[in-house]
Amino acid sequence: MPSVSRGLLIGNSRWHWAEHDGSCWRFDHGPQDCARLTAAQQQGGLIWAAVGSVPVEVALEQQDRLTSRDVPLPGCPDWLGVDRVLGAWAAWDISQTSGLDLGSGLLLADAGTVLSLTLLNAEGTFVGGQLSPGLRLQLAAMDGGTTSLPCPDPVSEPRDRFPRDTASAMVRGALQAMAGAVREAQSCSGACLWICGGDSKPLQRELLERGSASIEPAVTTDPDLVLKGLVKWIETFSPDRDR
Repeated sequence: MPSVSRGLLIGNSRWHWAEHDGSCWRFDHGPQDCARLTAAQQQGGLIWAAVGSVPVEVALEQQDRLTSRDVPLPGCPDWLGVDRVLGAWAAWDISQTSGLDLGSGLLLADAGTVLSLTLLNAEGTFVGGQLSPGLRLQLAAMDGGTTSLPCPDPVSEPRDRFPRDTASAMVRGALQAMAGAVREAQSCSGACLWICGGDSKPLQRELLERGSASIEPAVTTDPDLVLKGLVKWIETFSPDRDR
């Protein structure tokens, strides 16, 4: 088992864990869990990163915190979210290993609380990106900003393109807004497209659904991509980290 056997990304809505069980890395995602974090701290071997609020109940070691400046993504500014940096770094590495066409660069769509689009050029250097509300944030905004719209369960994806009931119409509209942003960004860049994040599967289905505008090239989807980037960093750099 590696000396660092746990990784944690504190997100805006969920916590994302990577744990080595002695034979392989396993990933899971869930709500804030300070008891689990305290136990991980006591057991040692934890590297953590955060884009959401860091709990004050647990005294996390700052020397074990991974930030954007620690990840060797060319052209990456220090202020860029570490989740975006880890995801783009991992997607580029996997794409190279898999022989994907990176001649026009790489576009990563992370469908989390926020839909973040991160573009790398053909050399793997950070170019820029876009940010917009994610699926649940769009639904919550419609619920909170109106007097008559509900906050529907986004797990129930409507099959109709133009649903009759209000809740389904909200989910369909939010998904199409996300897919439209990704489709336009990919069309403008021509880049190899990756999708990750908690809502990556419904976003992928929306992009590839029959009757929708086509998107080229093929889409690669991996909900655990950012955690795989965290694990790659742990396996590559953590043994030499100055503690």
